[in-house]
Amino acid sequence: MKKFNKIFWGLFFIVSAGFVMLNQFDSYINVGILPLVLAILIIALLIKSIYPPKFFGIMFSLAGLVLLYDNVYGVEVITTWPVLFTALLSSIGLSIIFGKHYSTKSCDKHYDKVINDKDEDNVRVDVKFGSSIKYVNSDSFKEANINCSFGSIAIYFNDAKIKGDNATINLDASFSGVELYIPKEWKVINNVDSNLAGIEEKNNNNSITSKTVTITGRVSFAGIEIIYI
Repeated sequence: MKKFNKIFWGLFFIVSAGFVMLNQFDSYINVGILPLVLAILIIALLIKSIYPPKFFGIMFSLAGLVLLYDNVYGVEVITTWPVLFTALLSSIGLSIIFGKHYSTKSCDKHYDKVINDKDEDNVRVDVKFGSSIKYVNSDSFKEANINCSFGSIAIYFNDAKIKGDNATINLDASFSGVELYIPKEWKVINNVDSNLAGIEEKNNNNSITSKTVTITGRVSFAGIEIIYI
């Protein structure tokens, strides 16, 4: 996987350099350097989201390209919010139909980065333009701060032991997909401030409650899945 990433990114930047030069010729559509750079980054996210399929990455990448080049293709009537809302609904629908969730570490190879270190009571994870999987290994878990933008992350809490009776998960996610794998014995309180975001719970089981976890933070143009394991 690492070798593939090196080849992919190497070829990607070489091809991008060619597009920058072609953009200077009159015969080519001149859209300016900044939009071109943004398009390159969005296309990179789109390609990285194809396999394994990350539907939020795919749909929001396509939405970004539509909004970036609406004037080039004569569709200026398309406004921002309907495009983003369409991407959100499509992502949620595709995730429901085709989404697969893994409860074992066999899914590690599908992520750019795997984090499986020993943790203290406070856990922090940052992801930008990439994908990561994090296994929380803490005997005194109290708080997690998760920041994800233009990427995807899966976090497993099944090896975390809460210190006391309560813990907090702070989310700051935009244009991303976040999967939280929570022990079924935990009670989850959702206090997330969401803006055009989808939050879904799967396999919920409230029959046994040993600890309480409050999820807070801000989520925009993203999909959050809480999977009880």
